[in-house]
Parts: sequence; C-alpha cells; structure tokens
Amino acid sequence: MSLLLRKVSFALAAVALVTVGLAGIASRADAGIIPYSVIGPHEYQLPVGKEIPKDGINLLLSYNTFRDEGKAWDGESGARSLFANVNKFVHIFNIEGLDNCGFLWEGVLGFGNLQLKNNTNETGMIDGQTGLVAWHKPTKNWVNVIEYWLYLPIGSDNLSGHSWNHSIAYMTNYTLGNFTFDGDFGYKLMGDFKDGGIEAEQGNVFFANTVFAYKVMNQVEPFFKLDYQTTESGRDKTTGVDTPGQSELAWGVGNQFKISDRLNLALWYEKGITGRNTTKTNAGYARFIWSF
Repeated sequence: MSLLLRKVSFALAAVALVTVGLAGIASRADAGIIPYSVIGPHEYQLPVGKEIPKDGINLLLSYNTFRDEGKAWDGESGARSLFANVNKFVHIFNIEGLDNCGFLWEGVLGFGNLQLKNNTNETGMIDGQTGLVAWHKPTKNWVNVIEYWLYLPIGSDNLSGHSWNHSIAYMTNYTLGNFTFDGDFGYKLMGDFKDGGIEAEQGNVFFANTVFAYKVMNQVEPFFKLDYQTTESGRDKTTGVDTPGQSELAWGVGNQFKISDRLNLALWYEKGITGRNTTKTNAGYARFIWSF
C-alpha cells in the first residue's frame, strides 16, 4: 500500500459520527466506515425545554466496531481488519423561553487499530471531533435536529486524516407506541490532505442512515438499519492522478438493551449490499450510552 493510501485510510469520523476518507488507484480499494453507521435506536430522541434539568444532562457514548476488511467491491483490499473505539462526551442544555428546543455541545476522542495485508499494523489515537447540535420538537413524538461537526487532525501520525473537515447533518426521531424511527442525512466537506511532501484533494461525502426499532420489553428491542454513503472523486496533487469516488449501501440487524435507567447497550451486525471502490462492510458494532 502506498504511503498516501496508508495515511488517509484513518480519516475517521459517525454517530454517533465515524467515516474513513479514501484515496488511491482504481485497482486498490481502501477501508471505509460509512459515516454515522454507528447510530442505534433512540439516537435522536432528545429532551427539550423543562425536560432538561437546570444544570443540564451529561452523557458518555462509546461506539465500538470490529470490521473484517479483507474483501472489496472493486480491486484488491489492502487491509485485513479494523477495530475502532470512539468515545463522545455530550452536555445537553436548554435556553430559557425556548420550551420546545434543546441544545448540546459534544466532543469526540477515540482509538484505532488497522491490520494491513503486508503483516503490519497501525495503532493509536484517531482524529478528534467537536460539534454543536440544536433541535426542535413540534409534536410530542417528533424531534428535528441540526448538527455541525468540526474534524480536528490531532490523531497519531499514521491514523490521522491530516485535514480540517466540516460536516452538517439533519437528523430526526419519531416514536409511535413501541415503534421508534431514527434517521439522518448529511454532507461532509473534506479539506486537502497534507502530510510532508504529499498533498491531495479529497472528495466530499454524502451520507444517509436509518434505524427502525420495536420495543418488546426493556431488554428486547430488535432493530433493522440501512446505511449509505457516496464519496466524490479527488486528486493526488503530487502526481496529478485522479482518485476514484466510492460508495456503499449496507444493512444491519441487532437488539437494544436497557440495562438500567442510566445505561443502554445496542449490539448489531452489519453487511454491505452493494458498493464500488471500497471494502465490503462485514462488521460488528456495540454502542453504550451512560447518563450521569
């Protein structure tokens, strides 16, 4: 795998909030997590107004995935497997007089390990993120959310995307009895990749995600999800060679467990349906939400 391929394979973002930026040549497909594929049931079921205590609400969300990266939709995969642990701290607050609204600040730090097919591996901290979120609840069962993220190139050298990126997304939650729907779509603006003498234009990313869940009891809430992303083509400024765009559609199935009033766990398996110029999704996910 070229130096450029190896370094940009960990431009991680999803969630809630993870993505992998791609670069390379048409004969090789690089690792790619679909942005926001880490979301689970009730991700956007957020409180508003007086539902939020005066001192706010603090949450810790831990998103974890292990992916088999050995197969690609086109060409050859350069990786064997990927493990990522992404942890998000959230502070929810309200503004007096805005009874149907809520706000939060969030920050993300994480760890990754990428095993390559040449028997080497990369381990360390992935790029950080910080963002602001605002939402409105027009009815008792419907929430509309707008989110902005800034991606910070502060990760370990070989695991950093080496670019300042921005994204904006619309998210929504709708509940009807025991049925819950969470969904989002967004656009990520990718900055130029710069590291040493290497410079590349990275393609921007469009993504969309849906989660359908039905609650039988606290420990039994099965769900089905669909995740999609498409990345525009880019260009290696060092060589002048265009880098291909890529896309993937994947489906997942799992279960949400309410362990206590303060702790929730969601587990699921996800598999790619169709794609191009990326590795085939074959992954397990675990999401923890702890309120304190």
